[in-house]
Amino acid sequence: MPEFRFKSELWTAQYTGIKAITLGTFLKALKEVDDDTIYYHLYRNMFEYHFLPTDYWNSFSYWFAENGYPVLAEKFSALDLLECVCISDIRDEMVRILEREGHSFDKICKPFYFIRAVRKVVDLGLVARDLKELREGIERVGIHSLFYHIVTSRLVHCSPLNDFSRWLTEIGEVKKAEEVNRIDLMSVSLYQLKDRLINILET
Repeated sequence: MPEFRFKSELWTAQYTGIKAITLGTFLKALKEVDDDTIYYHLYRNMFEYHFLPTDYWNSFSYWFAENGYPVLAEKFSALDLLECVCISDIRDEMVRILEREGHSFDKICKPFYFIRAVRKVVDLGLVARDLKELREGIERVGIHSLFYHIVTSRLVHCSPLNDFSRWLTEIGEVKKAEEVNRIDLMSVSLYQLKDRLINILET
């Protein structure tokens, strides 16, 4: 039976030196910044345990709301991050939304500072060889390990399956794999995610 190795990730925020003060400069930067910058602003709220008001699921939508663009705020907040398996795809969708809306691109806004997530993935030295050990491992690890295996791993592998579901499928636990993959992270915290995973693996 294949082993499951638990990993986690650490973030350091790094200013890119790029800021936007109009929709035009925002759109230009959105097309040019690297994937780790897009990643930071999309997933920061989830990684930092709902850092922003829950009406706005990412930094971009919060900035639009602050500057009087409620439709853009709503559309960017409605982006389904768990359907995204490649940062370039969601970047293209955000660009399309901005270009379709047809707002004035020259109106001066509060500055938006583009930040990059400098990430380090660490092996926790914890291995699971069966369902019982996987459940025990999930009970032991922190929430950022769960974030890595549920969210980041999909982007790393450009796959619709998270690490847990991929491993469960490999060992023949297809039903449990599907249940895990259906968890909506937009409606639960990472702490609630841990409870949900443990419950699925116990049944």
